[in-house]
Amino acid sequence: MPKKSGSKNESRLIYIPFIALALVIILFVALSMRPSDVSQQTQSAFTNLVKVSSTDYASSGKVEVYFVSWYGCPYGATLSWPLYVSLEHYGVVGVTPHTSLTEPGLSSYPIPGLIFQNFTPSSNLDFHFYYIYNQYLNETVSGQPLDGKGVQLGLQELSQEAPNWLVNLISEYQLNRTLVALPNGSQAPIAFASETPHLVTTLVITGPGGTWILLGYPSSFTPQDAVSISTDPSVILSEINSGTVPSQIQVTAQQLLQVIQQAS
Repeated sequence: MPKKSGSKNESRLIYIPFIALALVIILFVALSMRPSDVSQQTQSAFTNLVKVSSTDYASSGKVEVYFVSWYGCPYGATLSWPLYVSLEHYGVVGVTPHTSLTEPGLSSYPIPGLIFQNFTPSSNLDFHFYYIYNQYLNETVSGQPLDGKGVQLGLQELSQEAPNWLVNLISEYQLNRTLVALPNGSQAPIAFASETPHLVTTLVITGPGGTWILLGYPSSFTPQDAVSISTDPSVILSEINSGTVPSQIQVTAQQLLQVIQQAS
């Protein structure tokens, strides 16, 4: 008897629409689960300036730069140099030379840096800076002892002056999105990775082009790089103000300027 191949093929054809529909559903689900915002990217914001949102949090037509640190922070001291050089393109920056605490494993010397005092813009860029802990990381700037509550108190201190979106962004990236390795091989949110839990230095740049964030110091300019130039911040500042910017600082300042342009 002849084989009924036609009927078998017809039976298979019946399933094709269902298979196609299943593929469409799978594709739809996969696409719907993709992050709709670049904030889901995998690159760590620790030592990297990464774009975290397409949202513009700045005033209309402006770029706004936010620097959150504390007086004795080695990370903040390091970042202050390229930040100072880049901001000078957009206004007059008032600073005071300063040195950080010595952090074991980071440097055997205090890190030379700058404390920002004021900023007078000469462009569409605004600069905001907040110091939330004292020199010794045992109190907030308002005098509250940390007593193991440095993260909570730091967020409270910041929320008294900074916009809510900035407080929320810093909280998200320091408590949930940025993990660092501990000596025992485990990982912890960056705000809880030290013996004294606290908010680490953070740089945020926002404007019409989106929002970027950096936690800690830039990978292209480390605390060791700062110390290698000089342990005296007055010497480095004098060198910069005379027009001779150390190459290590200049490279990172250019990177910051590029992001500011992208945010514009």
